[in-house]
Formats: sequence, C-alpha cells, structure tokens
Amino acid sequence: MKHYLMTLVAVLCCTMSTSAQEGRNQVYRITLGNVQYAHHNEKLSSGDAVGKILTGVLTGQTSVQATKYEEDVKAAIIKGLSGAYRFRYNDGLLQIDDIAEEGNLVADALITSIQAKSSSRSWKDKDNKTHVDTWYTGVVEAILTLKDAKTGEIIANPTMRGQGSTNSSFSTSDQAVSDAIGKLSNSITIWLNNYRPLQASIIEGSAAKKDKQKEVYIDLGSSEGAFEGLHMGVYIVKTFAGREAKSQIGKLKMEAVEGDDISRCKVQSGGKDIKAAIDEGEKLLVISIDK
Repeated sequence: MKHYLMTLVAVLCCTMSTSAQEGRNQVYRITLGNVQYAHHNEKLSSGDAVGKILTGVLTGQTSVQATKYEEDVKAAIIKGLSGAYRFRYNDGLLQIDDIAEEGNLVADALITSIQAKSSSRSWKDKDNKTHVDTWYTGVVEAILTLKDAKTGEIIANPTMRGQGSTNSSFSTSDQAVSDAIGKLSNSITIWLNNYRPLQASIIEGSAAKKDKQKEVYIDLGSSEGAFEGLHMGVYIVKTFAGREAKSQIGKLKMEAVEGDDISRCKVQSGGKDIKAAIDEGEKLLVISIDK
C-alpha cells in the first residue's frame, strides 16, 4: 500500500509538472480557412474587409499579371502559419470541427494587393549614349481574420505586408513580386510569434564579469521547441494593485540547448541590470522576440 501511494504521488507530481509546462508554452493548431481576392480597383480598409464576402480575382497593376501569383500567395500564407513557434498548421487532415478546442485558431485571408512598381534613372556613357536602368518594387498585402476555433470569436485582424525589391537593373517585376511573397510569409510568422511567444525563467546566472552577467541558464529546452540562435528578451516583473507590469531590461541569444528543459544563453545586452536583478532575487521573465 505504501509503495502504491508513493508511486501515485510521483505520477501526480509528474503530471502537475507537465501540465504547468503545457500551460506556459502550450502548442496550438492553426488552420487556413477561406482565401479570397479583392478586386484591384476596390479600396478596402481593414474594417471594411472584415466580415465582407468578396468574389472575383485580383488583376493588379499592368506591370505584373497578379492572377498567376494567387496560388503562390496562398502557399506563402500557409508557410507563414506553419513557421510559428507555438502553432502547428493543420493541413486539412482534420476538419475544423475536430480542432474546435480553446486556443486553436482558424485564419481566413483576404488578399488585397499583388503589384509591382517601377522606378528608373537615365544616364549617359562615355559615348554620350543614353541608357535607362529600371528597378522594381513588389508589394503583396493580405488581411488575416484570426478566429477562435471553438467559439468563432474574432481574435485579431492584422494586415500582413511583404515588400521586395530588385537589386539589379536587369531584374524583372516578377522577381520583385516573388521576393515580396517570401517576405509576406515572414511577417505572418513574426506576428504569430509575438501573439504567442515562448516563455521561460532564468534558473541561475552562469558566467559573469565584474558587475555584468555574461551568460545565464533558462528553463526552456528541446521539449518546448528551444533552438540555438533563438533571441529572447529579459523582463523584470512587478505587481501593482494586483496586476503585473513588465519592463525589458536586456536581451539573450540561445547558445546551447542542453536538455529537455534547460538551455544556456549569452547575454547580448543589459548584462548589468540582469545581474543586479538576479542578485536581488527579482522576478524575471524571458520571452522570445524577433531579433
């Protein structure tokens, strides 16, 4: 009986620890719902676009045939949704009803712009012959409507934008748009990472020099998606009138993932404030950030 109780206590402790970790950096599912295209000649604000069903195909400006990029833009949106730390993209194997759990998201997309703009300059060579160099800037914009998969409540309506440009006068408008499409993916991933960042705490200070902290250990490891090169902000947390307020005092860069729940980080800035906070037993929060 005693052995049974000890085993039960161990299981419960393990479960509580796992639940705490899941709550802090819980992974959610995200699904792409409807993808629609606005008419190129219809001006839309974010508010106008939300809840309005639009049909038709975006044709863009005369400098680029935007219709041929529609599938590429959709693929870029999927890539952006798939790249976030705490979201796993649902590729259609599960129906939306099957992922209707709190925290899971459905993203509808309204693609409002696919275009390329040109800029030129003329110059003369040694023979006084005039030449014209042309560069292109590509722009792709989409409004995402992020909804809670369980309640249907709209969480946010961010406007995502990718802008790309060509570096050579021999480049084309197509290359500029392709670059913009890639950057659209990045903007979506960055937004989701800011919406649901990875969180950790400093376990202890490691290397220090005089009054500055050089390295720290944090309680985030491979089991929660930590990786070398991850950038994180260090925040001091204080409580006022029952509410928590945080202010950033430094930045970290993950140097080595040393276990399921431990990593070593290099202090990139704020070493003096971080060491002082550790020495004084201040409550510190570590949150992933875009570098």
